[in-house]
Amino acid sequence: MPVLPLAQGEPQARDLLRRAIEASYGLRPPVLDSLKLSFHGRARVRLGPVNAWVPVSAEATFRFPDAMRWDFTVRPLGLPVQRGVEAYDGHQYYSVRGGRVLDADDAAQLESLRRRLWAIAAMLLTPLSNTFVRLHSDSDHRLIATHTHSQDSASITLRPDRSVEQVEVTCANADGHIGTHTMRLSEDHVTLGDLILPTKVHAFWNHEPHFEVEAEGAVCNPSIDSGLFRLEDLISRR
Repeated sequence: MPVLPLAQGEPQARDLLRRAIEASYGLRPPVLDSLKLSFHGRARVRLGPVNAWVPVSAEATFRFPDAMRWDFTVRPLGLPVQRGVEAYDGHQYYSVRGGRVLDADDAAQLESLRRRLWAIAAMLLTPLSNTFVRLHSDSDHRLIATHTHSQDSASITLRPDRSVEQVEVTCANADGHIGTHTMRLSEDHVTLGDLILPTKVHAFWNHEPHFEVEAEGAVCNPSIDSGLFRLEDLISRR
């Protein structure tokens, strides 16, 4: 049966989303309420006075459209392994740095994580087929998807074959500077269970490389306790 997006917005924008979903998944796309992904790759980080590429691995947990958590490990050559966590439970931003669990009241960082969550939802396409999404298209190769509760927007650029080329959101980086966060997707794909993902994702802040990763595992619609997004598993170990 054909894909029938329930999103609000112009008929041409809803049709463009439908064609993009069909280009990626065919006529039976997965319904994603929650998702766990594991990645490996490298990230651009500051080591003393210079920026350098270092190996990174990560696990990302999502409950669409309102919660996400990143657990990441950075392995600088010749330096101690660094681990961290960022999470958003739909209301509050949390982070772990240097083994300390922090409740962050920084509105810019909360907004940034929420918008990066929305960018990933846009990259996966199927979470956009919901009634809380408003779609707009200004051409036959670009969609603007707005979350009607938060008013966060993501710009989705499509290739001529309607596959996703890149997703952009405006938000703050780790230093608090507002800029464009871009995720650029490879043309080739990998199938992980019911999910079809780009083989590589390259991320940029204002055109400066930020990280590049490959997905290596995916679990669609796992049961996730809300406490995971409040870092309760880490707090209980203290």
